[in-house]
Amino acid sequence: MKISLVDIKNRCRATGVLAITLESERIAVDYVRRNGDEARAVQSLSVPVGSPEILNDPVKAGTALAEALDSAGVRERNCVVCVPPGWALTSSTDLPELGDEDLRGFLELHAEREFSVSAGDLRLGYCAYSLPGNKRRATLAALSAKKVEAVEQMIEVSRRHASSISLALNKCAAQPQPMLHFLTNGNHTDLVITAGGGVAGLRSLPGPLVTGDTAFDPAAFCRDVRITLGRLPDTVRQQIRRAEFAGSSAQNLCQATRLGLMGMGIESPECSQTPVRVGPEPPGAAVESARLQLLHQPVPFEFVVPETKRWQVILQRFDTSRRRQLLVAAAALVLLPILLLFIRAQMENHLTGEWNAISSQAADLDDLQKEIHEFRPWFKTTPENLQLFEGLVSSFPSQGDVWAKSIQVGKDYQVTCTGFARTQPALMAMMDRLRARHDVSGLQVQQIRGENPIQFSIIYQWEAQNDR
Repeated sequence: MKISLVDIKNRCRATGVLAITLESERIAVDYVRRNGDEARAVQSLSVPVGSPEILNDPVKAGTALAEALDSAGVRERNCVVCVPPGWALTSSTDLPELGDEDLRGFLELHAEREFSVSAGDLRLGYCAYSLPGNKRRATLAALSAKKVEAVEQMIEVSRRHASSISLALNKCAAQPQPMLHFLTNGNHTDLVITAGGGVAGLRSLPGPLVTGDTAFDPAAFCRDVRITLGRLPDTVRQQIRRAEFAGSSAQNLCQATRLGLMGMGIESPECSQTPVRVGPEPPGAAVESARLQLLHQPVPFEFVVPETKRWQVILQRFDTSRRRQLLVAAAALVLLPILLLFIRAQMENHLTGEWNAISSQAADLDDLQKEIHEFRPWFKTTPENLQLFEGLVSSFPSQGDVWAKSIQVGKDYQVTCTGFARTQPALMAMMDRLRARHDVSGLQVQQIRGENPIQFSIIYQWEAQNDR
């Protein structure tokens, strides 16, 4: 039976996860199952607990969530949580070429400068995108550590484990084309700007619903959208020409802001009479994050920091598998050197056989070379020019007090050298070393001028030494 490592890896992957979306008026829960390379929600339910109630009393919210899951017969423990984007502080920065650990340190320093809250009191996540010219930028999101702890406490009370906490971006991450995404959620609207294969901007704005005595102001809303677009790089802002709406109040927001968005050039002229596409309200924004996790793809704006102890617990849980891996590793350590020695012996035998086949021809070639040297005495084996330059270079000091500008070799190896020297003693010492060589004669100084540096020109006769 043939064992496929790919099949074993696929079987070990999680096949289901809970997608929990925190909204202003409810908790949307979807059970997402993976089927091959696809993942979709197969069961959905809603818990009437809003995000403000979760922050005020996470224990009560966790109890209500546990009761709803038990009543629906949902036993899945692992969950992916998406929090409202309005909870996050956002900023943007250029991304240098750094590793994962160095990049996190760089983002923490950037958060210290941009946000008024200490980086130790924040949980950071980011989403990278590309500008024209392959320049990379990132949108940095920071959540208050207290809000994240409240969410984690709620999940713990519900007897679940949050393997991922990110922002509720709906399907914006799956559609990173340059456009505006308006995600209506109760009395507010989350504006998500996608470009360059990622999220280029993020902001929470008022929603189209009337709150108390305050009516929705489309002009003020469009002004905030214009300000948000103005903070983007010019190359990104010029690409934004489309808008999409989603959520329970998407149709109302679309009709109220249509003219204002057209004034900003969001729609192209030929599409000005076509209404902006309104998407249906999804079961929960966390479904997309759950799909990415089940398919082992990165989740944008991930706030869960990996813990080493978690991996240790997993290794202890699969102790039998670990022992098999150790056994395979030990067998490899024993068999690999034997295999390498066998391959080396086979290579040596092959090369020895080739040498035996050509050894007689190699001996004839050596005899022929000896005859050439014997009957052609004019055949020179000594590289005279190399010896000439070697003798001249060896006379120069190693510390660089004297250096050559040009070297000319004339007829009968008459050498002319011009150059510079920092001091007179250094120049005289170089010339003394050159005169002391047995292959140099008739050294003459043609010119010496200047002080620092001293320009000089010398000429001498070089005599080849055939006994070298």
